[in-house]
Amino acid sequence: MPRPLLIRSETHPYHISSRSNNKEFFPIPLNEVWEIMLGQLHHLHKEHSLAVHAFVLMGNHFHLLCHTPKANLDQVMHSFLRTTSIRINQRAEGINHQWDGRYKWSLIDSQTHYYQVYRYIFQNPIRAGICKKVEEYLYSTLKPVPIPLHSFIPMSFGGAEGELHWLNQHYEKEDEELIKLGLRKHQFDIAQRKLKAFNRLTVPSKESLG
Repeated sequence: MPRPLLIRSETHPYHISSRSNNKEFFPIPLNEVWEIMLGQLHHLHKEHSLAVHAFVLMGNHFHLLCHTPKANLDQVMHSFLRTTSIRINQRAEGINHQWDGRYKWSLIDSQTHYYQVYRYIFQNPIRAGICKKVEEYLYSTLKPVPIPLHSFIPMSFGGAEGELHWLNQHYEKEDEELIKLGLRKHQFDIAQRKLKAFNRLTVPSKESLG
């Protein structure tokens, strides 16, 4: 099956995800994988102006929210996956590819969609039963990281504490499925018949962040 044509954008963010080969856990401790990935994201920021909004590393996959001011997502991801695979293998003394083929991407061109994807990414460890609050998880950019972060969240409403309150708001199972369905499309979208349910989800505001 041919790879879909990349929708290039200099301004709109993408949700990116990729899993390890055969969905197996990484062959080295997660803190070492985290160190390798942060180092490569920092390199891509300097070399290709990659703008990271959110990044969460799980035991066998990652979620990245970013935009590419040079409209070069394909180049950025090729470098990221290739380099992280090589460096993980070096530490594990292995030779296998770490990533299971193609990465998945979805362009997000709506502020409302962005809010829900942003929160969905940080709630991955909660859905996996690893922690009860987003800020408890060690391998996410909610923790201090050595790379500059970008965000379209209006932090003037409520500050960091308000953001955490909103990020921890519970999703119903059907809400999660709506977002998953949207992310399966190369341009994030919600079916017309599902919009009413999606639009009920809270967004950052003086009420939700205060």
